[in-house]
Amino acid sequence: MSSIVLDQLTFDAKSGDRLENVSLELTSPQVVAFCSNDDGAPAALKQLLDAQGNIEEGAVTVNGEPLGKINRRRGNPMVAHFDDVELKGKTVLKAVKNSLKHHKDVLTVEQTNQMLESLGIVPGKRVAELTPDEQQKLRIVLLLSLCRPIVLLDNAFDGLDENSRLTMGELIADYTKKTDSLVVFTSQNVSTLMRFSKTIYYFEGSHLTSARNVEMVDSVDCVVTVIGTGFPVENAVKLGAHMLEEASKETRFLFTGNIQVLLPLLEQSTITDVRIEDATVEDELMTW
Repeated sequence: MSSIVLDQLTFDAKSGDRLENVSLELTSPQVVAFCSNDDGAPAALKQLLDAQGNIEEGAVTVNGEPLGKINRRRGNPMVAHFDDVELKGKTVLKAVKNSLKHHKDVLTVEQTNQMLESLGIVPGKRVAELTPDEQQKLRIVLLLSLCRPIVLLDNAFDGLDENSRLTMGELIADYTKKTDSLVVFTSQNVSTLMRFSKTIYYFEGSHLTSARNVEMVDSVDCVVTVIGTGFPVENAVKLGAHMLEEASKETRFLFTGNIQVLLPLLEQSTITDVRIEDATVEDELMTW
């Protein structure tokens, strides 16, 4: 089992990003997401695992061992970062070979090519001829091919179109189960956060504000704006509404359940308009 455990950790990264008094436990096999109003927390986590900064307070263990002890040990790294994957080589095959060489305990070139071919990316194609979407999928596959127990995917999903996002989400979920790995990702898309993670950790800057298990949630959060009067707020809250703004003639709330259950509440004659939109990261942070 792979794990990252932070115990009341305050960490000052070299980049200036911070984690302040953060306690959390990430364990495999699962995909977890960080929802944040900036890139500070994900960037700090990456630098923490790379020993690029100072631990001011608290402790961190990785796979049951103190991080300092692991960083002093030479050998195969346990963590793979999406930002470190580069496409070096004129062809897909050459990019695969360059990515895997000099690394131990990785997939073979043949195994990696099989994954790519299942995505419609053939070894002989020139990297420059790939679409941006295909290049992003190639980078993700190269990252997974390193077979590291901890994978920091960063914002990789956001560089894919909708269909590719679904395909790669399934591929990554399968990867975590087969390799007993831990994958951490971020996104500016709430639907992506909810569909592809088991747990979402919400950060305001350097502070962890809450954690939410979304594994069993069968819908994506939306924001409902009700124009008019007479909307039964208390009943809506019981059904899963989280109020964002309340005014005399406008109510705005984030809804976490099946929107169909709200319809009877919206049939008041004094309600003149209803707008339903996808939730944003800002909406999520206001709620959670």
